[in-house]
Amino acid sequence: MIKNKFFIFLFCCIGYIHAHSQDIPQELQLVLEQFLEDQELEEFDISDIIIRLESYHQNPLNINIAEYDEFKDLMLLSDLQIDNILNHRDIYGDFIRLEELQVIPNLDLETIKRLKPFVSVTDPNKFQNSILSMISEGKNEIFIKSRTIVENQKGYLEDENGITPYAGNNDRYFIRFRHNYENRLRYGLTLEKDPGEEFFRGSNKQGFDYTTAHLYLKDYTHYLKDLVVGDYSFSLGQGLIEHNNFGAGKSSWVTSIKKGGRAFKPYNSVNENDYFRGFGTTVRPIKNIELSLMGSFKKIDATVSEPEEGIIIDPDPLNIEISSIRIDGYHRTESEIKNKRAITSFQSGGILKYKKKNHHLAINYLRTEFGASFEKNTRLYKKYQQVPSILNNLSTDYSFRFRNWNFFGEVATSNGTGWAQLHGLLLGIDPTISIATLYRKYDPDYISISPNAFAESAGIQNEEGIYIGIELRPVYAWKISFYGDIWKNRWLKYQIDRPSNGMEYFARIDYIIKRKLNLYMQYVYEVKERNYNPSMHGTNNLALVKRHKLRTHLSYHVNKALELRSRLEFSFYNHGENQSKGMMFYQDFLFRPIGSPLRITARYALFDTDDFNTRIYAYENDILYEFYIPAFANRGSRFYINLRYDFTRWLTTEIRFARTQYENLEVISSGNNQIVGNKQTEIKAQIVFRF
Repeated sequence: MIKNKFFIFLFCCIGYIHAHSQDIPQELQLVLEQFLEDQELEEFDISDIIIRLESYHQNPLNINIAEYDEFKDLMLLSDLQIDNILNHRDIYGDFIRLEELQVIPNLDLETIKRLKPFVSVTDPNKFQNSILSMISEGKNEIFIKSRTIVENQKGYLEDENGITPYAGNNDRYFIRFRHNYENRLRYGLTLEKDPGEEFFRGSNKQGFDYTTAHLYLKDYTHYLKDLVVGDYSFSLGQGLIEHNNFGAGKSSWVTSIKKGGRAFKPYNSVNENDYFRGFGTTVRPIKNIELSLMGSFKKIDATVSEPEEGIIIDPDPLNIEISSIRIDGYHRTESEIKNKRAITSFQSGGILKYKKKNHHLAINYLRTEFGASFEKNTRLYKKYQQVPSILNNLSTDYSFRFRNWNFFGEVATSNGTGWAQLHGLLLGIDPTISIATLYRKYDPDYISISPNAFAESAGIQNEEGIYIGIELRPVYAWKISFYGDIWKNRWLKYQIDRPSNGMEYFARIDYIIKRKLNLYMQYVYEVKERNYNPSMHGTNNLALVKRHKLRTHLSYHVNKALELRSRLEFSFYNHGENQSKGMMFYQDFLFRPIGSPLRITARYALFDTDDFNTRIYAYENDILYEFYIPAFANRGSRFYINLRYDFTRWLTTEIRFARTQYENLEVISSGNNQIVGNKQTEIKAQIVFRF
């Protein structure tokens, strides 16, 4: 076993990531941190985001013909900045040079610097090559990755009967091939085996547990805007039904609350649940009209309810009952393998959009049919969330832009009963003041399978609230950001046995010296209600849960090759008589010598928290297309080092070594992931061929 791991690791240590790969911008890192913290997640697959940025770096977006959705896809501009660029173009015509962006209101020099590698002012009348030419002239890449945890985990150890809970070894294997021609023709294949899953045996005799592939054609003619076959993502309106774009929620980008982007995108992620499989297309049959149509059929993981003893199962699949849909993608244990692709999911729908330069109005529809029925949920807080076997989601969304005013919103219904709506306004009062406000109201009985709209919680139901964000740029190099969000829940929620309220406030001040220093301080205060009954008698009462988070962050460019980043963060938690606190400090070193094939990033972090309630999240640099934000909890230290070396234009390698050591734990994690000891060590490596 050890010998096999050594050869796999050695093989993965001789690869390539091309020299011009773009790191994810630091401001976007901060948005990701807050998103994962709000959703209480530690890992989130952002491979599609980085692939998108890299594609735009290789084939910059023409800002003279780009529409709002394409600017939104860049994820580097706020909604008001996009509006200001479009307004400037409407009034003064095409940009001649990128330097003209400096006269755009709300577009500071740091944002322009971050944007420049991904945009251009090239001739919009570029000749469209044939499909065969795009296949032969495009760029190809093959990625091979491996990851392993060094310490023994319980799931891989034999029990008293000589059986290991996990069917496979603890290595993760990953292969991706992708072809790209100027973002217009893309096709690719991704294969992945998760730790604990079998490989070329047992339930995975074909090898990899997860396979995804796609073919995507973009803007091939004026009439054909998008065509995708295989696996893809689909976006409708502001996300009350479905949306594939990350962001547009509460974050340090306080005025970025509006969703956008193209309806279809090829699927590159290793998330084994959040995709459609089939076809999708957007056409422009007549002027100002866009029609998007899609169809998807796939098998999905679900927890099948066991019949009572003596009951004969009806062979009709609709008489199969499931208790939940599984979204983790793991098939390691006997029960996980049993629930693998247990039911079918058929989805169809489309978008009819009337679109002009400054406004649009759209009707969105998505029908979902499951090849099973959902078990009746008897928990009181789930009273209105019984998922039907057939679900019809219908909505209308709008956007209207007039000078520095931008109104947008969406109203949706599920099976004609539950309703959800949101309405927002983006306003640039002058070049130094921007305001965003949003009102949402989601009924307790509104149901959607995978919504992604502005909300306090992950689910889009049982919430009514109002949000206000303000951004000020009073003088050069300074920026002040603030948001306030107040909401109420009219029905019960998990661990909340009565209707409840909540509020959250965020304040941040930035000081930026171009290409030299970025210093910011931010404070977050959140108040929610949650069950609290110290006597453990009678019904639960509600008590306020208060959280305070204070952060200071400094990025300093010592020279063109060396950047230092330091962060100190404190966290405080109060729930009735339960009080706890935590802190975390880290120091980053980013060494990127100009002209050198070697690149090094490293971190050393110290953390000390009383419990998991005061956990602190922090983004970590990783190998390309990998992303991790650990939750620092308990007391200990963590360090990692990433090495990248460019052998040739076609061959480079990345290696990552990370270790967390706890001072107050003798056992790490629980269940089958349990490690006996106080250390957890992870090794990753990657090889990429480009041709």
